[in-house]
Parts: sequence; structure tokens; C-alpha cells
Amino acid sequence: MMPGPLLVAVIEQTTVQGFAAMLWLVTGHALLELVLVVLLIAGLQAVVARGKVRGGIGIVGGVALLWMGYDMLRRVVGISLHLGASANAAYGVVRLLLLGAAVCAANPYFTGWWATVGAGQLAHMAPRTPGEYLAFYLGHEGADYVWYGVVAAIIITGRNWLTDGVYHGLILVCGGIIACLGAWFLAKGITLFLPAKEKPDDLYTDR
Repeated sequence: MMPGPLLVAVIEQTTVQGFAAMLWLVTGHALLELVLVVLLIAGLQAVVARGKVRGGIGIVGGVALLWMGYDMLRRVVGISLHLGASANAAYGVVRLLLLGAAVCAANPYFTGWWATVGAGQLAHMAPRTPGEYLAFYLGHEGADYVWYGVVAAIIITGRNWLTDGVYHGLILVCGGIIACLGAWFLAKGITLFLPAKEKPDDLYTDR
């Protein structure tokens, strides 16, 4: 929900050529994230099974989430949904796909999220089957399509009902939720570093 280059591109191109522009832009973004998820799977699948590795990722991801939540809360007053649109010509499908991927790849907020929080989510979910990985990916991308679809629909049908005040309220709620999730990640990561407690039966087991 935070304003960024993809949101600007969606607003601009939806204004110029309608709802389909949003679909192609977000699809370009989704294809980039598919590559990232595959790379994470290829490099982390055997490693994240280790408790301390998962704990370390959880701590880093938790701190990142706490910072993101705090950053959303502190900057909410200066944020506006109505960023305006230029009179640039409509882009073709291929250019929209490339633009959707390129603006995200160049955004340090995007790469930072996947390097910390995205990896942390995969680590704590510990998916094992292709279906579980697919569910993670589709759920993540589904949220993107829903949000940018809402933005595109507002631009097309009129933006009177979603004022900056309502948008600020949404960001405050989401920032609070992200901060709480970050605290949970952090706590979970710390517990994975603590020595495992012996079960009562273990006290009477011959060694």
C-alpha cells in the first residue's frame, strides 16, 4: 500500500488506457517475484530446516517488519493517494510487463523486503511440497492484484469516496499490523535460538 514506483505506474497507465494496464503491470511485478521465490527455494530449501538458521532469518525479518511498520506510521501524514497522472502515451503489453518488473527491481524497499521478510516467511512456513510453495506464491500475488485492482477501479470510477483521510487510516491500521507481525517474528526467532527444553520422559531415559 505504500506509494512507490509501481503505484505511480499503475495510476498513470490506468488513467491513460484503463483497467487492463494494471493487470499487465502487476503481472510483470509477479513474474519478477516468481524468479525471486524460485531463487529463495533453490538456496534455502536445505538450509532453513535448521532451527538456528530459521531463528536468524526470523530475527532479521522481524526487525525489518518492525521498521517498516514504524516507517508507515511516522510518514502517514505526508502520504497522498492522489498522485496524479501524466499525459504520456499508452504503453504496449510487453512494455507494461517490463515496466512492472523494472520499477520494482530498482526499488530498494522491494529488494530489502524479499531479502529479509520474504525469506523469513518462507523459513517459518517451511513449505515442503510444490503445492505449498504455490499456495505461498499465489496468496502473495493475489494480495497485489486485489490492492492494485482497487486502485485502478477507483481511478476509473471516481476517487471521491476514498479520501486521503481514509487512506491514512488504512495505512495506520496496516502499519500497526505489520509492527505486531514483526514483533512475533522477532520473538519466534529468539525462541529458536534458545536451548530446547528436555521433555519429562527424557529425564528418565538411559543415555
